[in-house]
Amino acid sequence: MLASLIFWFSRHRWPAWLWTFLILVACTWPGKDLPDAPVTYFDKIVHVGMFSGWTLLWTLLKPRQSAIVAAVGLLFGILIEFYQQMLPFDRSFDLWDIVADAGGVLLGYILYILLNKYADLSQQGV
Repeated sequence: MLASLIFWFSRHRWPAWLWTFLILVACTWPGKDLPDAPVTYFDKIVHVGMFSGWTLLWTLLKPRQSAIVAAVGLLFGILIEFYQQMLPFDRSFDLWDIVADAGGVLLGYILYILLNKYADLSQQGV
């Protein structure tokens, strides 16, 4: 079941593009309109989650280009921070968000490796 779900994600681009778009929307949303964080550094946990999902989805689509996917993920995280600094409302550049994004990229890649190993994706052609 897990292998067939992963196989489906490896054949459809729209989930990865949708995830990319949702990251951009979430990072553009005015900070004053975001709910209060339930725990300290919750926003960093969110960044790790967003970018681990992003990396996993794109690596499933481009397994032979995983290094490029990781580099694009890092660049995407950095560019979003500069973009937030330019927004005319309640968003700002945060170096720790870039660190969290990088951690998410690494986690997503590790998840891909584990899925590849334990869900036997090589048999599915992923």
